[in-house]
Amino acid sequence: MANRRQSLSILVCYFIVYALPTLLVTGFPHLGSEVYLIQTLDYLIGAIIIGWLAWHHAQPNTIEQQPSTWLSTILWGLAGTFIVIVGQNAILNLTRLLGQSTASENTSTLLAVGQKYPFFFLAVLVGAPIMEEIVFRKVIFGFFTPVTGSIGAAVISSLLFSFAHADGHLILYAFVGLFFCWLYRHTGRIQTSMIAHVLMNGAVVIPILFN
Repeated sequence: MANRRQSLSILVCYFIVYALPTLLVTGFPHLGSEVYLIQTLDYLIGAIIIGWLAWHHAQPNTIEQQPSTWLSTILWGLAGTFIVIVGQNAILNLTRLLGQSTASENTSTLLAVGQKYPFFFLAVLVGAPIMEEIVFRKVIFGFFTPVTGSIGAAVISSLLFSFAHADGHLILYAFVGLFFCWLYRHTGRIQTSMIAHVLMNGAVVIPILFN
């Protein structure tokens, strides 16, 4: 029961964090570029709060009963980064061969904002991955695993993760979500998929920063 209340608190906080910038833009249209600084702080503070909620007096869920060592967690996080990037490229190449667009409106928008306001990349590299791993893997995947089994829970979590990004690349984001569920399940530590998620985003962002 405590974990359920905790999970509900995390989901409510997550929705507030993601809704706040939109509400501010709607209510205060004169904000202009300041909204990106607000959004960055919003994501970073949201990640801290959600992280605190996730580990404060938390009981291990079904997936976390036999966690791997921290060394194994880090190594799988690094290996997972390589695997997920290769998988993404394979899906994008197949999409291109099928004559469909590989452009991601979601990614393009984030990168365009980050190029103009580099501090915004902190939201992309730190805030968003931490919150998404806790919400979609630890909370949603972790909640449904005892109910539907690992496969059913991974499908539910990954589809919700894909719909949340809402840029037309359903299969691509579903693959990423499924693989991150596997990393979490394999090591029993959400930090594994966090590492892979942060580094995956970093593989896109860091070259832009250096350029």
